[in-house]
Amino acid sequence: MSNVENGSVRIGLDALNIQDSNHLKYALLNCEDPLKSISEFQEENSISLPSLKPALNLLDLHGIKRVDFHASIADELKDHLIKKVEELSASIKLKESSPTYEEDCGKLEDLLEKSFPLIFNSRLTPLILLIMKSLPNVNQNYLDFIQSNEKLYSIAPIELKRQIWTNNPNVFMNELQPLFDKFTQYFDEILTSSDLNASGISFFTALNHVNIDMPILKENLLLSNTVYTYLFKSNKKQIPVVNEICKLIGTSSSLYQLTVKTLTDLFIKSHNWFYATLKSLIVNKFHESLSHENLLNLIGSADVPTELILKFGNLVHICLKERKIEAKRAKELESIMESKKFERILPEAAFLLADPFVVDMLARNSLSLLNKCVQNELLPRNCTELIFVLRLLSVSLLSRDIINSQTNKEPKIDSALITEYLPNLAYFITDFYEKLYDDSVGTLSNQAQSITSTLLSSSTGMITSPAAGNVASNSSKTTSPPIVLKISTKKLEILSSVKSLIGENEICSALFLYLVIGCFELNDWVNLKALLPSIKYPTNNSVYFEKLFIYQFLIILLEKSVIEQFKHDWFVQLIFDDFLIVIMRIKDEQAQLQENYQKSDLSSEMLYEQTYKLMEKIFPNYLSLNNFNRLVEIVKPKKNHANTLQIAYSKLKSKLDPVNEMQL
Repeated sequence: MSNVENGSVRIGLDALNIQDSNHLKYALLNCEDPLKSISEFQEENSISLPSLKPALNLLDLHGIKRVDFHASIADELKDHLIKKVEELSASIKLKESSPTYEEDCGKLEDLLEKSFPLIFNSRLTPLILLIMKSLPNVNQNYLDFIQSNEKLYSIAPIELKRQIWTNNPNVFMNELQPLFDKFTQYFDEILTSSDLNASGISFFTALNHVNIDMPILKENLLLSNTVYTYLFKSNKKQIPVVNEICKLIGTSSSLYQLTVKTLTDLFIKSHNWFYATLKSLIVNKFHESLSHENLLNLIGSADVPTELILKFGNLVHICLKERKIEAKRAKELESIMESKKFERILPEAAFLLADPFVVDMLARNSLSLLNKCVQNELLPRNCTELIFVLRLLSVSLLSRDIINSQTNKEPKIDSALITEYLPNLAYFITDFYEKLYDDSVGTLSNQAQSITSTLLSSSTGMITSPAAGNVASNSSKTTSPPIVLKISTKKLEILSSVKSLIGENEICSALFLYLVIGCFELNDWVNLKALLPSIKYPTNNSVYFEKLFIYQFLIILLEKSVIEQFKHDWFVQLIFDDFLIVIMRIKDEQAQLQENYQKSDLSSEMLYEQTYKLMEKIFPNYLSLNNFNRLVEIVKPKKNHANTLQIAYSKLKSKLDPVNEMQL
């Protein structure tokens, strides 16, 4: 076929009025003298250079084929042309500072028009793609042709692809979506993993690098002992997904805006908060690699005061790296939030604050500041630092609603939270020290002074009591509980008041969950017994908080000072009968009725698998035979559960075999 049409683009030598093999075939089929026809074809299509003609006979005598000769000439000319195109490309990149900008663009456009019909010539394909890469605006017909051909599209330079994506967002999304999925699935696999060996891979707790085999942590793992520090304190060049997304975007503002919009839409639709993490990492990557002016050009839009949102995001990122909001940072953040312009960037700010790492930091800082109030005999409503952190936490937890409605009004904090809930919560925070230690007033005072630093997450992200080491060592030497597990009438009354707000108020629910986590980390078993069965997840964010809490709950159960408690029946009853088994039954009912069940929920089978792994870890060293036998019957999988779960259950029951043999 001598020429091919694709839209308005003509392909082949015929498009350049040059005879091809079809012309020769036609001539040979309709001639009387084939040799004469071949000679005429060579004459008409040979290199028009008079001085070359005598040399052709010499080449013939040396056995050099014409096709090889022409190929060598083509390669030589191509190399010279590539150098010239690169010179023009360098000039075009200077844009306004180049006096020949328009002229250089014109030369490349003419060259592209004359050469594009030969795009399928393997010798010329790289040259033609280079010309297209060098042009700031390629003819749309050519872009459409490249996109429609899978082979050409696969080898097209990224600069050329960006022009295709700018005019065809769907193609760009085909490139982005697998990267988005890879990033979020990484975190989701950690949260829902049934293998508790993955406890080393933690968001907020210490990493055990011995058993790590997650691709994102393979390099430079020793520089960081948490996923948090890996992502935010270590070299972010080791995060391939983020690097790949930034490479696709380049310096294209339209592609950046499309990426952010897609992440925002996915966040609202899927309830997956790690889309906010990804957006923050992308912004930080560009912040490091681009000048301030280029960063503004990339991120800026007509509707958002870009400078303000960049400053706000940078301050949040600094606080995140420091794991606390210092007074100076708080004042800077507050000055931004008090400005009238903040109303215009509220949805953008909400997306930044929706990052799970930010939520964790804000919740832990809130509890720390609440403890300060107790130490200083200050009412929560009079602590400006606490009120401000709660403002940030409120925007964070309600971010989906703020973004979805595009409201410019910051959500108000419920007065009952400040006047009723926080004073009651403070009782549980300080109660740990009153119950665990029966020492002098001076000792209690010293411990109260140090609780602030322990409530704030350290570089490992753990809340640890200064006496936690002593608690752990003492618990290993005795078989009796370290404290009397009696819940006072006053505590029950306060708990009743607290429970009326959790589940209804997002902040109340989140702080309650972190208080329960703190009970584990501080070995506060009395408060744990009171609080754990009362857990309710924030209504608007139940999927995320359920996964996050169960994840941290299961991991912390294997900490040395906690796992020892499984030797006591009261602890087994609390963890399994009063909590895990209750949730498993609820999940079974939801799965059976298909009510309020989403694919992203923590499924019944996932919870069963995690429970089996936990029981395998604690039996027989910590969990008694009687308790194991009793629990094995309770957590038996249902008939409709997957075969893999049945196999996991059989493996769990096999733990009894060595015990039975010993008894025989």
